[in-house]
Amino acid sequence: MIYCINHQTLQYFGGQLVSLLRLRYKMFVDAQYWDLSRFQGMEYDQYDTPATTYLAWADARGEVRGTARIMPTDRSYMMKDIWPDLLKDRKLPQSLSVWEATRFCIDNTLPRDMRQKIKHEIVLGFLEFGLKNDIKEMIGVMPPQLWQSVFVKSGWDIGYLGDEKDLGKDGIIVAGSMPVSLPMLENVRKTTGIDHSVLLTKPHITAANENDNMRGIAA
Repeated sequence: MIYCINHQTLQYFGGQLVSLLRLRYKMFVDAQYWDLSRFQGMEYDQYDTPATTYLAWADARGEVRGTARIMPTDRSYMMKDIWPDLLKDRKLPQSLSVWEATRFCIDNTLPRDMRQKIKHEIVLGFLEFGLKNDIKEMIGVMPPQLWQSVFVKSGWDIGYLGDEKDLGKDGIIVAGSMPVSLPMLENVRKTTGIDHSVLLTKPHITAANENDNMRGIAA
């Protein structure tokens, strides 16, 4: 299941927030040597604010093994501040109905089948959260191969927003658009074989309860 961590749920999932920041340190600072802000083994930056929501996959011990960060584009966000040149023939979004996704990572020490499961559930978490919060689109920046392996192969049709940019030793990146809709959710569920809700917003709400909520969206 995917923990939905934000200002409304932090009272329930504070431990998972610390755990996901430690996972980000492990994956971005230790593994990729990114020069990022850090404190006591946790990675963070200026976009970790009260407006941010985190999607976190946690194991039975509550340790986060996969995560992503999303935030509305009606304020400062990474693509606007750092990569505005990646958008072509379109203005930078600035809307509560368009959110940016960043800091996607999965623990690379896990077996391949477990990483696959976590990937699929995080992708579904994006769509479920989007539908629950009237989000029409998510945008992001990542290498083309990650767009394909994470989203396209999960059944989510994405569209590129501009040309690829070569960062030298840091590889190639491209901006992408992820439309949020109920048909897209249904397609990802069909592609991944996960037919139930994965998003957990309170400890006492089970996945089955959340699935009933999502079916209500379709009604």
